[in-house]
Amino acid sequence: MRTHLTAAVLTGAALLLALTACTSGGDSGTPAAGPAPAPTSSPTAAGSPVPDIADLMPDEPTGTERTALLAALKAIDPAFAKDADQAVANARDQCATLSGGGNAVDSARSRFGSGGHQVTEAQAEAINEALRKTLCTS
Repeated sequence: MRTHLTAAVLTGAALLLALTACTSGGDSGTPAAGPAPAPTSSPTAAGSPVPDIADLMPDEPTGTERTALLAALKAIDPAFAKDADQAVANARDQCATLSGGGNAVDSARSRFGSGGHQVTEAQAEAINEALRKTLCTS
């Protein structure tokens, strides 16, 4: 997903540069009124917008929602919720992956694993299912 986002940003930047280089009024030499406003999402080669990652992340859970999320992660493996703040941050990022596409299993394995604790494919699938039921519900 990072590659697609980078390509979209570079495409948007090139488009913006092209627009600012244009002049209005033909031969008058008068510069254009200014660059077009930046789009909220950049078009891809296929023409579909690339969603902003922040739009795909749920709000930070509080109260019972946070408790349920951490309990679901602990039920899979207590190590996943050892650092509650990091677990919540990982879960919010993973929701963006679940909403925006990409390899959710590999992403969960990367986000919730560490050098000293590897996440199995089955655990990654369980993480994704738990997040769909708790945090990534919208």
